[in-house]
Parts: sequence; C-alpha cells; structure tokens
Amino acid sequence: MTGGPGESWQEREARRSRIAQEARQLDREPAGWPARLLLALATVAWLATLVWLALTLPEQVPTHWSSGGTPDGWSSKASALLFVTAIPLLLFYPLIWLSRLVIVWPQAVNTPHKEWWLERPRRLVRFERLVREDLMVIVAVSLLLMVGSDLIIGYAAHEPGGTVPGWWFPALLVAYLLVLGVVMLRMMGGPRYRPDDTDPGLT
Repeated sequence: MTGGPGESWQEREARRSRIAQEARQLDREPAGWPARLLLALATVAWLATLVWLALTLPEQVPTHWSSGGTPDGWSSKASALLFVTAIPLLLFYPLIWLSRLVIVWPQAVNTPHKEWWLERPRRLVRFERLVREDLMVIVAVSLLLMVGSDLIIGYAAHEPGGTVPGWWFPALLVAYLLVLGVVMLRMMGGPRYRPDDTDPGLT
C-alpha cells in the first residue's frame, strides 16, 4: 500500500482513506495497564472527594479567591457540587474519545513520523492505542488537578471567612503544568512514537 515517488496528493489521500477504512474493521488494541490504573486511581480519588464534599459542605461555599487567598465569589452547595461534577464529565473524560480521530480522520494526524504510521492499517490501530493511552494519562492528571481544587474548596468552606493560603493555587497549577509538560514531551519528543520495524505486524 505504500505510495510510489510519483504519487499525487489526491492519490495519497485516497490511499490513506482506504487504509483508514481497513483499520476501522480491525479490533482495537486494549490500553496498557499503567494508563488504565492511573486513570482508575484518579477517578476513585475524584469520586471520593465528591462524596466528602457532598457530606461536609455548608449551604454557602467560597468558590473563587483573590490572589491573596481571600474569597471574592460564593456559591450554593448545590451549584458548587454541580460544577465540580460537570467539569470532569463534560471536559476531561471525552478527551479520551479523540483518539478515534486517528482512524476516522487520519489526515488530521500531526505527529512525529506521521508518514510511517499512516502507511498500514495495523499501524493506525497501534497508533490509536498509543494516543488513547496518552490521553488517559492527561485526563488522569487533570482529574488530580480537580481533586486538588476540590480539597481547597472543602477546606475553605470550614475556615473563618473562607480564606486559604495564597500560594496554594499557584503551587497546584505549577505542579499540574509540570506534569502535563512531561507527558507532552514524552508524546512528541520521546521514543514512544518512533517507527517500530522490529514488529512483524507493523512492517
């Protein structure tokens, strides 16, 4: 299925569409246990935090703070719980489904060694699995960020005036960005997506 040197861009795109169609008929590769375990642990931590907040929050909850840690925004308990529940469900978990773009719309793929991955149906299936695992890690890290902010809300709700140390939010955000940066470097600059010519199923 590899295109020749005189292949036009129309022929290349038609060939890739055929490869993607064949890839969609193959079974998906299951995600590896490290990504699944990390996502499961982050999900359990998030759910446990939700239960704790539901049982302990008062009717008025600080939900926004100035740079010094003084609250400047308050919400009802129901609104606060809705917010901390909806963000992961609507924004975080759906990210995992983006891995399907690799097979549904391979032309949109932008990754190192792109040409190699798009040349075989089995390679596309493998690539989708790798992307799915990385997205699971990103979702898990984002969930832990949510857990950290939820813990701050729960703490502040029981403090006089709802104040919290001003350094908590910057520290939480910096830690999140550092971990996210490591994940992105692993995706784009590490050996994870390098061509694997030792695997007979991919060559």
